[in-house]
Amino acid sequence: MSAGDVYYDNSTKTWNVKIIAKTPHGILIVGEIHLDDDKTIVYVTPNEQVLKILRSKLKEERVLIDVPATALARIKETVPDVTVYG
Repeated sequence: MSAGDVYYDNSTKTWNVKIIAKTPHGILIVGEIHLDDDKTIVYVTPNEQVLKILRSKLKEERVLIDVPATALARIKETVPDVTVYG
């Protein structure tokens, strides 16, 4: 497990950090940590839920493809359930 993208949620006034798992299938988002403006942790996805999400995502058949950045817009239009990392 590792930290992923960080973003500020203005509606909850928290900094949200994605929890990611690096697997042979790629990098998977499995939860979040929320911190207030004083950097105090106010929420962490429970371990049981993280494991449930990870197991579920690992059961999905997914592939990684290497394409030029210029082709991403066309791929997103063609494949509705595509996720782009990087």
